[in-house]
Amino acid sequence: MNIQSILATMFALKEKGQAAPPVKRLSAKEAYDKQKAGELILVDVRTSGEWELTGVPADALRITLQDRDFLKKVMQHAAAFDAPIAFICRSGQRSGQAAAQARATGFTDVANVVGGVEGPGGWIVQRLPMTRG
Repeated sequence: MNIQSILATMFALKEKGQAAPPVKRLSAKEAYDKQKAGELILVDVRTSGEWELTGVPADALRITLQDRDFLKKVMQHAAAFDAPIAFICRSGQRSGQAAAQARATGFTDVANVVGGVEGPGGWIVQRLPMTRG
């Protein structure tokens, strides 16, 4: 899907006055299970320094929220606006912002990983697989 078709779809949804669906909340374990089954794209929105410090959830895309082309890069990895996508950060705050941005752009199946990588109940606490730096 190219950027022109993505933008056309986005504006068509807004013209029809369709409300954006809510952002789902997934536990780290739920996100891992869905990702492992090929049922969602997991995007780690932390910084490169954070990735180096703790590693990255296995098979997660690395697209930092501060990247000026953040949404463009997310769009390049998603096949369509209904592609299931989940965002993860250190504790769940930035990933919530990323999920809200994706939803506002037109993505319809968006989730935030509660607890993130390092927070209570997060990826590391659940001892889920990580890849280094």
